[in-house]
Amino acid sequence: MKASETVSAHKLLTRYARGERNFGGISLTAAALKKATLNRIDLAGADLTDACLVRARLVAANLNRADLNGADLSMAVLIDATLSGASLAGTCLQQADLSGAILTGAILSRANLTGANLTGASLIGTCLLNGSQLAEAVLVGATLSRAILNAADLRKANLTRAILSEVDLSGANLNSARLIRAHICRGNLSGADLTAADLSESHLHRANFCLANLTGANLEGADLRAANLNGAKLGGANLRGTNLQQANLNGLTLHEADLQLADLSKADLRGANLTGANLTGANLLEADLRGANLSHANLSGAGLLLTSLRGANLSGANLSQANLIGASLSVANLDDTILEGTILPNGATHH
Repeated sequence: MKASETVSAHKLLTRYARGERNFGGISLTAAALKKATLNRIDLAGADLTDACLVRARLVAANLNRADLNGADLSMAVLIDATLSGASLAGTCLQQADLSGAILTGAILSRANLTGANLTGASLIGTCLLNGSQLAEAVLVGATLSRAILNAADLRKANLTRAILSEVDLSGANLNSARLIRAHICRGNLSGADLTAADLSESHLHRANFCLANLTGANLEGADLRAANLNGAKLGGANLRGTNLQQANLNGLTLHEADLQLADLSKADLRGANLTGANLTGANLLEADLRGANLSHANLSGAGLLLTSLRGANLSGANLSQANLIGASLSVANLDDTILEGTILPNGATHH
């Protein structure tokens, strides 16, 4: 196919039916190809601006560097298609099947992928800019390392086991999204809305959650080592068994959060609001809790060895069976505190 050759949709379909597959560089601007079957077609570098490909079948098609700006690919089948470096600004891919597709380096500014199936797709370095729509999209096992999805709409999206290392999800809407066992190490989720999101057993090592909303989120068993949660909202979050070693939780609101058996060793919790939080059996070795509000918190059986609690409010807290050896605190901190069986800073057991 001669580069930049312009043909009608009818001519393309006729030649395709005769067995021709190489249409690289073709111009099909605004072509009407609704429900067309174009499996394994080569449209690399083709101009498909504003084309209608609703319900089209493009299985294993080559669309590398293709211009699909403004095209309508809603409900299209693009299984195992390659779209590396493709331009999809304003493209509609609503409910399209892109499972196994390769979109490495593609530009999807203002793209609509609502309800799309991207299971196992590769979106490494893909740019989903200007609030791209991915609500209820299926991204199970997808690779989005270094992808840019800032301000994207991912409400109720399924990102279970997705690879999101170094992803930019700043300001993204992930309300009620599923990120179970997802890998988001060093990811940027600052200002993201993760209300009621499921991040259980996810890998979030050194991720940035600064000012993120994690209210009611499920982080049970997640790895948040050295994560930045400064200014994040974690009210009512499930942090049971979460690894928060060396995490920055400075000034956080963790009101009534579930932190049972959580590892908070060397975590920065200065000024944090932990009123009514459940820290039963939690590991707070060398944690910094200066000025923290732990009133009515449950710290029974918690390990508070060498923990700094100066200025902390422990009014009404339950410290029964807790270990406070080497902890720094004052007697005034312990008004109305339950201390049955507590090992005090000097090693003596309170009776």
